[in-house]
Amino acid sequence: MAHGIGRSSIAQFLMMASAIFGSLFPSQLCAAGDWPRFRGPQGDGIAVDETLAENWPESGPPVLWVREIGAGYSSCVIASGRAYTQSQSLYEQSLLCLDVATGETVWSYRYGWPYDGGGLYPGPRATPTVHDGHVYYVAPNGDVGCVTVDHGSLVWSCNPKEQYRGRGTDFGVAASPVVYDGKVIIPVGGPQASLIALDALTGKTVWTCGELPASYATPIVVTFAGQPIVIAPLENSLLCADPTTGRKLRELDLSAGYDEHSAAPLYREPFLFLAGPFRSGGTCYRLVAEGEPPGCRVERVWDTLKMSNDIASSVLLGDQIYGFDLKDAQSRLHRPSRGEFRCLDWADGTVRWSSEEIGHANIIVANDKALLFNDRGELRLCRLSADGVETLAVATVFPEDVVWTSPALSEGRVIVRTHSQVVCLDVGLKDKPSTSTTIADIPQPVKFDPTWLLGGEREFPAATPELSDLRLWYGWMLAGWTASWLLGMHLTGWLARWSAPTRERIYWLGLVFLGAGGSAVLNRYGQHYIFTWPLAIWALFLGSYGSFLHALQSPRPPWSVTTARLSLVLFLLGCGLYFHLCRWLGIAIEWCFLTGFAAAVPVLLLTDFVRQRSPRLAGWLWPVRDVLAFSAYYWGCVGFMKWWLPVGS
Repeated sequence: MAHGIGRSSIAQFLMMASAIFGSLFPSQLCAAGDWPRFRGPQGDGIAVDETLAENWPESGPPVLWVREIGAGYSSCVIASGRAYTQSQSLYEQSLLCLDVATGETVWSYRYGWPYDGGGLYPGPRATPTVHDGHVYYVAPNGDVGCVTVDHGSLVWSCNPKEQYRGRGTDFGVAASPVVYDGKVIIPVGGPQASLIALDALTGKTVWTCGELPASYATPIVVTFAGQPIVIAPLENSLLCADPTTGRKLRELDLSAGYDEHSAAPLYREPFLFLAGPFRSGGTCYRLVAEGEPPGCRVERVWDTLKMSNDIASSVLLGDQIYGFDLKDAQSRLHRPSRGEFRCLDWADGTVRWSSEEIGHANIIVANDKALLFNDRGELRLCRLSADGVETLAVATVFPEDVVWTSPALSEGRVIVRTHSQVVCLDVGLKDKPSTSTTIADIPQPVKFDPTWLLGGEREFPAATPELSDLRLWYGWMLAGWTASWLLGMHLTGWLARWSAPTRERIYWLGLVFLGAGGSAVLNRYGQHYIFTWPLAIWALFLGSYGSFLHALQSPRPPWSVTTARLSLVLFLLGCGLYFHLCRWLGIAIEWCFLTGFAAAVPVLLLTDFVRQRSPRLAGWLWPVRDVLAFSAYYWGCVGFMKWWLPVGS
């Protein structure tokens, strides 16, 4: 990362020169019909001067192009015939510039290594911003940078999150850069820098404001009492500041403890609506001018439990709020979210209507119609009103994906994206290009649905389990171990003709099946979520350990060594499968049960040493050894989980 470039006088001169020349060359400016920032020209989901088709063919809107793309949740922005987004491959994160007409890459700028490459949410989260011939980006690790639109040449970059010790964005920085009055405004969450402004020409800090942790929502700049103010939802608070000086106008407590505000605020002077996460509902506030120099007071007007937003923000259209009320505690990676799409009155929060059909949708309003792109991969053309929703057309673009990225609309083209593809559709082009490609021609990934292996799900899958839950899981796994051991004891006489290593392997395989299948059974018929998979991983580890121990003591080394190697391969394959199943199922913390094996090894070695020295103790020490070693493994994993990943605890 060439941070030094942004500090050089040459780079500053080039930046200022390009800003001046940008006013002379329209190709570098955002024209009418562009979509230059997150949620559109004004950041509110409203597409100005766009006209959508009245309906689509039965096969869906024509497909203009399809592009394979790397991982990430970054939306596209569009300016002057080019689309920009952030993406991640196996070895880098990049800012991409695509030709809107063809989808071909114009340039690519690499700005970092992969983020969370092996985790649940790999890749960039924030959407870039195009302004005055430059593209501004934010990486999930907090890097902020500026490149030129022509060639993607770096002008400056820095990392305010590191510089100001930012907090509150453990899942990666997701707020998009807001460019206003020559400044780039971003939430950081530092002890002295909840919100900061960087000089758009140089990347130097202009001001900092606040001291509380940040969250994932993109700030908005609005007009209040004739003056601009910036409104930033933080982790547990709302910050209002002067975008010119950074003077704090008001800080309002919203919540306590773990929280992750990510929905965009809705504003119509002097009212402000915030939709909270985790089924907390929404609140409408009134801003009241007070003090000298002018500040603002925030008064609560009305509350509702009927509008909680997460990955998709609501829009304000006319005198109504339209958005998806999330019933789940959090959005799910492996399935569409549960909830209802609603219409609320702006005046008092009264629910006008609700629909379970529309789904968890990002919204673009254009003229008298709206595009709704939901997490089922459906693009819906609708008319929204206080009396109901009229569906004009529906097209399932990505039937095999759970889609979280919001769409972008410009000059009759809508660009939608998944974790692997970008698709551009004709939803209102005046000059129709000749294309025979339909949505049915879009290549779809083969999807494996392993949800039946769990039989249920945690309410907050991205948060660290509570100790009460972890103790409950531990108890059920000990019960499974006891059942396997008692069964083995019962069959000892029948299996007496088999060798001790063979009987142990049967016992280990019994643990594997009980651990792998226990969750599916218990969660289907029980009242509490039970996670037993660690018992299966532990059994594979124990089998590998036992095979190597027998190999050291066996009179037939070649055969026993081969068996030990095979058991090690099986253990490693089991760990890999476990890790990928955790990703597929959206269980974010449970991979930590791959970390505690080292804690069990001393227990195993010590008890086996005692067994060898005291044959009389070997019979009863064997089950004691397994219980002690499993306990060391399990609580070692829990210790790592609580110490290293205390998310939401």
